[in-house]
Amino acid sequence: MAKPIVAVTMGDPAGVGPEVVLKALAHPAVREACRPLVVGDWEVLHRTRNRKRGYPKLVPWERGQPIAPGSGAIPVYGLTSLPLRQSTPGHPSRACGEAVYRYIREATELTLAEVADAIATAPISKRVLQLAGYRYPGHTELLAELTSAREVRMMLLGESLRVVLVTVHLPLMRVAGRLTRKRIRVTLELANQALREYFGISRPRLAVAALNPHAGEEGLFGREEENIITPAVREAQARRIQVQGPFPADSLFYQAARGDYDAVVCMYHDQGLIPLKLLHFFGGAALTLGLPIIRTSVDHGTAYEIAGKDRADSSSMREAILLAARLAGRKKMGRKE
Repeated sequence: MAKPIVAVTMGDPAGVGPEVVLKALAHPAVREACRPLVVGDWEVLHRTRNRKRGYPKLVPWERGQPIAPGSGAIPVYGLTSLPLRQSTPGHPSRACGEAVYRYIREATELTLAEVADAIATAPISKRVLQLAGYRYPGHTELLAELTSAREVRMMLLGESLRVVLVTVHLPLMRVAGRLTRKRIRVTLELANQALREYFGISRPRLAVAALNPHAGEEGLFGREEENIITPAVREAQARRIQVQGPFPADSLFYQAARGDYDAVVCMYHDQGLIPLKLLHFFGGAALTLGLPIIRTSVDHGTAYEIAGKDRADSSSMREAILLAARLAGRKKMGRKE
């Protein structure tokens, strides 16, 4: 079976995306696992490549051309050619936001058309995306619109912990108001489906983190557990999903990290990301659930403060590409069977 083709979006041209992409693609494990296709900016990638030895050779690619395995060079679908004044490392511009949108849109189209088997995305800046006129909180919402996906959620994962978020980029004071039985139940359904289909776990064990301290302490510290979270868990259980909770978050993640659960469903961004990054600050990755395509991502931002300084760690980008390749390979095997 041919190695899967992973479309790797370059991310923000002024961030660490070009650097971590090239570093990740230089790793032998990545080249062994897939045929990468970089979707980005030819000039930016070459300027980045010229700053350090050891980066892979790049060759231009156009739609309709084959992506041959084992050629040694990385094909680049150059959608933009930004001058240095518009893509200086650490100094994002509106042009960067426009470029970011094009990379994501084109990689999505390539994957929907089955030219590529999966997408792995380098980091973008939500502010720069919106500066260019695209009013999305981030990758996930944009990808949902491009693929007409009705419900999407983010899973963040490392070697010893997986977390799935009910809400993502919201001010903390608005989280409780966005929690509904349906939203939590759908998150549980998507998590259960992903663990079965992507990770081959026949009966996933899910745990649900409470919103309030001590899981609300029988209403003393809040009633969201009693009125919203527990009923959602029961609805999921009625649909034969193996889920428990809500549990106090201060002890739950220890139990999950030691292997008691296959994933933890979290109510808000930092509830899940703090323990995940404590354990997997380097080498964590993200997976979007609910899309009709496979999309993985780094679990960090654009890091403008170190862009262009050859200090960015590429382990998360590498793991995102490897995860995309594994999931795409499993999907291709399923089709073959």
